[in-house]
Amino acid sequence: MVTGSAGFIGRALVETLLSSGEKVVGIDRVAQPPRPGLTVLTADLLAGDELVRAALRDADVVYHLAGCPGVRDRGHDVARRRRRDNVRAGAHVLAVVPPHVPLLVVSSSSVYGGARGGRPSHEADPLRPVGGYARSKAVLERLCAERLARGGRTTVVRPFTVAGEGQRPDMALSLWLEATRRGRPLRVLGSLDRTRDVTDVRQAARAMADLAAAGAQGIVNIGTGRGQTLRAMAAAVAEALDTEVSFTVEPAPGVEPGASLADVRRLRSLIGWSPETDLPALVRRQAAHPPAETPWPDPPRPSAQTVPRSGGRLRRAHEH
Repeated sequence: MVTGSAGFIGRALVETLLSSGEKVVGIDRVAQPPRPGLTVLTADLLAGDELVRAALRDADVVYHLAGCPGVRDRGHDVARRRRRDNVRAGAHVLAVVPPHVPLLVVSSSSVYGGARGGRPSHEADPLRPVGGYARSKAVLERLCAERLARGGRTTVVRPFTVAGEGQRPDMALSLWLEATRRGRPLRVLGSLDRTRDVTDVRQAARAMADLAAAGAQGIVNIGTGRGQTLRAMAAAVAEALDTEVSFTVEPAPGVEPGASLADVRRLRSLIGWSPETDLPALVRRQAAHPPAETPWPDPPRPSAQTVPRSGGRLRRAHEH
């Protein structure tokens, strides 16, 4: 079973499980098209649906991906939605799934508050959640730790920046691809030298399936262990769309870590491999996917720099 099966990572995980011959029950508030091997339940986890409860009780493995995403979401009711969808819904799943059933819960690398001194974030590091999204995931992790302490089979995964086809429209690469298509500058927060551990969504999904198959318990990072600069990500966008891209640099809000980097030694020890990202190929694949429809904000100020479509050098343009 997969909760949040219509979401970005959820869809990739469902595809991974189906391609390996698994029968999947997918639960999401968003309707999904039927397909061989997939049973769809269109429901809210907190709506008291007895079919949902029965599916959670009877599953062989439960992957809990449903939640309220978005580090930068500033909607007027975002705190309520995070509490409801990340904490209360997670608590409901933890309570309903029997202790003997393997339960894999997706948290976030945001609970680390970024890499420390350039060192990869390790699962044993003290958490430094900054912002409401990260704090809600930290609360969810505490609930998972309580289930694990009671003998419930529980795995918590912390994915680092996940990209690929179907990426949410509020994430950087999606925003940058759409801005480039519209001939607008890329909005860069902080500096082009900031780094992200960019992980292919297909490999992230495969890692989750492999962790469940291996009977992993406790907390596991899912990432590559290699940082990609925002500069390299911008160059990959330029190459994917065969054009030059310009950008504006704005101060990064406090919820934005300067760098993210996964320590993947535990992941490798458990499943025998860790993701590797070919950034240009990944961005080309994402660019080929139909862009999501999303309201477009007011355009930023004129750009200060330009990235050539070759993906190579940056050249300084005019400043304002």
